[in-house]
Amino acid sequence: MRVVFRADASLEIGTGHLVRCMTLADELRRHGATATFICREQPGHLIELTRSRGFETATIAHEDASLSQVARLHPDWVVVDDYGLGDAWETAVRPSTRRILAIDDLADRDHDCDLLLDQNLYDGVEQRYASRLPAHCRQLIGPHYALLRPEFADARARLSRATKPVSRLLISFGGIDATNETARLLSGLKDFPALALDVVIGPGNPNRAEIQALTSERPGTTLHIGTSRMAALMSEADAFVGAGGSTTWERFCLGLPSLVITVAENQVPTAQHLSKRGAIDYIGRQSDLTPDGLRAALSRFLADDAGRARMTELGMKLVDGLGAQRVAQAMIDLTGA
Repeated sequence: MRVVFRADASLEIGTGHLVRCMTLADELRRHGATATFICREQPGHLIELTRSRGFETATIAHEDASLSQVARLHPDWVVVDDYGLGDAWETAVRPSTRRILAIDDLADRDHDCDLLLDQNLYDGVEQRYASRLPAHCRQLIGPHYALLRPEFADARARLSRATKPVSRLLISFGGIDATNETARLLSGLKDFPALALDVVIGPGNPNRAEIQALTSERPGTTLHIGTSRMAALMSEADAFVGAGGSTTWERFCLGLPSLVITVAENQVPTAQHLSKRGAIDYIGRQSDLTPDGLRAALSRFLADDAGRARMTELGMKLVDGLGAQRVAQAMIDLTGA
C-alpha cells in the first residue's frame, strides 16, 4: 500500500500537523506500507526530519505542485492534514488516488474524503461534520483515535501513577513556541524554587538562547531540545504546565495532570470542554494571562491534590495510546474493500 501525506510544519503553524502524520506513517509502515510526504519549504519546516525518519519527501512552492506530485505517485491513499485545504483540493486530487483521509480539528470547511479523523473532544462533537462530508465517509472522532507513538502505550503499561505533592514539573509549549511562553513561565516559576523542572522545546524554537540561559540559572532544571524521550519525561513528572494541542492526548495516556494555557485559537474549544469535565485545569489564552494570574493559578493547581488525581483518572480513561493502530486498520480495511 502506498500512502502520500500532505502536511507542513512552520514557525506560523507549528509542528503538530506533520508530527502526527509521521506517527501514522510509522504505524502504516509497520503494516508494510510505503509513505511519501509532500511539504512546503518555509521557515520552521521539518523536511530534514521526515527524511531522517526514512520517508521520501517532495518539496513544493505552491499547491498546484502537490497535485502534480500525487499524480506522479498515484498512491492508494492520500492523507491531508492542512487547515487551508478542503473539498476543492481533495476533489482535484481524487482521480490520482483510490482513497482520501482528511485530518481536521476545526470543522470549518467541506471535505471530499473517505475517512475523516478528528481526534479532539468538543461539545456536540458527533454533529460537527454532519453537513460537511459525503454520505459514504466514515468518521473517526475523539481521542480513541489519537495519533500517539507506540512508546506512550509502552510507558503506560509500566506506569504507576500515585497522587502526591508535586516535586517534578514538565513544561512544554510545542515545537515552535513563537510567542516565547516558555521564558515567561520560567520567570513565573521563580516563586517556586523547590520544584524540579524538565523544559522541552523544539530545535526550531526561535528563543532557544534565552531559554538556555534561563534554565542554566535555575537549580534542578533540565532543558530538552527536540527530545525523543517525551513518554519517559511524562512518566517521571508529577504534573505538566504548558500548551494544549496534540500533546494533550499523550499526557492523558500517561495520566499526567495538566495546567493548560492555549497558544492558538484551535486549541481553545477542546481545552474549554476538557476543563469543564475536570480532565485539565485550563487557565486561558496566553494573551490574556498576567504574571500575577499565572502565579495564582500555579499555586492553586499545585495545592489541589484531589483535582490532579481526578485528572489522572479521567485522562487515562479517555486515551489508551492505541489510536494510530485503529486509524491504520481503518485505512487497511477500506483498501481491501
